[in-house]
Amino acid sequence: MTVTVTNSGARDGDEVVQLYARAVDPRVPRPHRALVAHERRRLAAGQSGTFRFRVPRGELGHWDVAHGRWTVDPGTYVIEAGASSADIRLGKEITVDGPAPRPRPVLEVGLRAADFDSAHSVSLVDLSRVSGDAVAAHEDVAGQLLYRGCDFGPAPGPGDVLVETAGGGGTVELHLPDGTTVAAVSVPATGGPYTYTATGGALAARPTGVHDLHVTLRGALRLARLGFCG
Repeated sequence: MTVTVTNSGARDGDEVVQLYARAVDPRVPRPHRALVAHERRRLAAGQSGTFRFRVPRGELGHWDVAHGRWTVDPGTYVIEAGASSADIRLGKEITVDGPAPRPRPVLEVGLRAADFDSAHSVSLVDLSRVSGDAVAAHEDVAGQLLYRGCDFGPAPGPGDVLVETAGGGGTVELHLPDGTTVAAVSVPATGGPYTYTATGGALAARPTGVHDLHVTLRGALRLARLGFCG
């Protein structure tokens, strides 16, 4: 992208041109604008300067929690230039080609609890004393997790869910966006925050195809992962 800046004042001065990128219709929530390049240059009074920027494709990407990698989604992006994110002077749309992102293969690998797309009233905690992440619910309020684009496969779909938890007892509830209850699993207290146990439960509804999945945590428990089978 090429930007021409003119110092229209009576004194010499520095100007910093900032370049921002944003996805027009992002698949997942993204920052409204992301700084991808900038350059400072001194311009004499009345002088014009041409700023040239080259934005690598990777600068348009984000960390894909569903697959554990940096990814650039195909679609329309806007490259904007200005003195700051609140002072945009011009913009240009570009189209990024490529394959559509795959849904989460939940039947193959399940769901790591910490790989949520959004969450409310939960905390990220250490999975063990050494490494890893889990999700902790608060004892006095229900925690909410959202996992987008979960592929439950063709009919008849999975019949059971396996829930790995530690800490206090409680329930783990699974819902579809339309409110359909997929499962409600009561989990026991395990005697310690790092002592995990797997609790199975039958699915009340057997989803097929790709759906967003809402998970509600109730009780002072830690959720490590969800698995589906059957």
